[in-house]
Amino acid sequence: MMQPPDVPTTFRFGDFELDVAGYSLRRGGQQVRLERHPMDLLILLVQRRRELVSRNDIVERLWGPGVFVDADMGVNTAIRKIRQVLGDAPETPAFVETVSGKGYRFIAEVEAVHPAAALSASRAVTLAVLEGGPERELPGF
Repeated sequence: MMQPPDVPTTFRFGDFELDVAGYSLRRGGQQVRLERHPMDLLILLVQRRRELVSRNDIVERLWGPGVFVDADMGVNTAIRKIRQVLGDAPETPAFVETVSGKGYRFIAEVEAVHPAAALSASRAVTLAVLEGGPERELPGF
């Protein structure tokens, strides 16, 4: 499913970049491996940053209605894996805050990168390279 042009598809927080459209997480430009449920949960938390996301919302988003799983264990495992990858601690969270008995909240500062802005930045770099002039020799050409 394609995102509307004004919906951010990349989020930056700390040393991390979460590419929703590309379904990837990078730290310092390096790919970080995160399984499907923790990745889906991280995307949900970041998209709803600063909001309390209830455990029920998480279960519905990750497993859908009517699926019989140990939801508490599944949510706890996904949160633990997110914290492990982000280097976050439940006692002193920098990214994911636990609201006891309620749910979770993404608390880090997040920069949302809109596709148009990313494309514009990419075009600016391309233009800067091309403006070197026709006499400028590009490596490998």
